[in-house]
Amino acid sequence: MFEIKFKKAGVLKEFSKDYVNVEDNLLALEHQVRQTSLYENKEDLLNPAKHRELNEAYLDMFVKMYGEQFDADDLKGASVETLEILNELYLAALGGKQEEKETAEGKKKKKG
Repeated sequence: MFEIKFKKAGVLKEFSKDYVNVEDNLLALEHQVRQTSLYENKEDLLNPAKHRELNEAYLDMFVKMYGEQFDADDLKGASVETLEILNELYLAALGGKQEEKETAEGKKKKKG
């Protein structure tokens, strides 16, 4: 489950996504193509406006994955911890596996 929390219109809201669906996979693959295209173009690679455009598309992808319950501007005000969860969702949508990491108590816990 991918749970994120942030303020929307000044009110703390929680949004959850139970699983990665096929549409999420398609959205993630499309974003990966955009990303690859940017990095393969030498002129665009050093263009901050092109990177901003790519990052805006990244946020828009998550808006779609969560059923448009919020918009990209809402995500821009979220914490970095929220972005970390979204990054995990992106990797999962691409078919990546969650890594296990040890907690402070020495127990293994799945990331995400």
